[in-house]
Amino acid sequence: MKRQNTFLFRVLKGFIIGIAAILPGASGGVLAVAMGIYKPALDAVANVFKSFKASARFLLPFGLGGLIGLLAVSRLVEYLMLNFKEPTMFALIGLVLGSVPSLIEEANARGFRKRYLVASVFGVGFIVLFTVLNKALTVTGHWPFNGWTSALGGGVLAVGTIIPGISTSFLLIHMGLYEPMLAAFNSFDILMLLCMAAGTVITAGALVLLVKRMFDKHYGYAYYAVLGFLIGSIVPVFPGVTWGLTTLADLALFAAGAVGGYYLCKKPVGA
Repeated sequence: MKRQNTFLFRVLKGFIIGIAAILPGASGGVLAVAMGIYKPALDAVANVFKSFKASARFLLPFGLGGLIGLLAVSRLVEYLMLNFKEPTMFALIGLVLGSVPSLIEEANARGFRKRYLVASVFGVGFIVLFTVLNKALTVTGHWPFNGWTSALGGGVLAVGTIIPGISTSFLLIHMGLYEPMLAAFNSFDILMLLCMAAGTVITAGALVLLVKRMFDKHYGYAYYAVLGFLIGSIVPVFPGVTWGLTTLADLALFAAGAVGGYYLCKKPVGA
C-alpha cells in the first residue's frame, strides 16, 4: 500500500485541513486541492448514499484528522484574535495572498481564456454586494450571536470548505460571528455547536452536487470565480495601516504569511 493511501497519512492531511478551516484567511479547500484529495473527497461526499461504506471508509480519516486539527489550534487562534487582532490579520491576509499563485496554476491547468476573467469580476462583485447587504441589514455590520446566526455561520464555513479558495472566515469576521463561534467551540457550548453543525451539514448537502458539476463542466470559470471571491473577501477585513512602531512588525508578519501561504500550497506535506 502506498504511503499516500495509509490511514495515518490521510489523518495527517485531514489535520492540516482542519487547521486551515479554523484559521481565518486559510482555505481548507485550497489545501485539499494542493494535496490532491479535493476531487476524490468531493466524489465521496456526492456518492455517500450510493456507496456509503466506501465513502465513509475514505472520508473517516480526513474527518478525524480535521477534528484533531480544530481542537489543536482553536484556543491559540482565539487568544491571538482577542489580544493581537491587527498583526494577526496582517499575517492572515498575507497567507491568503500567498495561496493565489497556486490557485491560478490550478485554474489554468486546462488552459486559460480571457473570458474567465469575467468570473473573477463576478466573484469580487458578489463580495461587494454581500458587504453592502450586511451593512444594510445590521447597521453596525455585526450580527447578534444566537442559534440562528450560529447555524448561518456553520453554513458559511461549509461554503469555504466545499469551494476551494474562498476564505469564509474573513466573511464571518466581517459579520462579527467568527470570534463568538470560536469561543463557543472552545467552551463546548453544545447548543451553539449543534446549530453550527446543522448549518454546515445542510449547506454542504445543498452545495456539493452543484459545486461538483461546476468544477467538472465549467472548470476555468469556477476557479476564476473563486479567485474573485478570494481577493474580494480581503477588502472588508483589511485593518488599515496604523503608521508607527508597529508598522514594520505588521508588514513583516504580512510577508511571513505570504511566504508561508505560498509554500504551504505549492509544496504541501505528502505532495
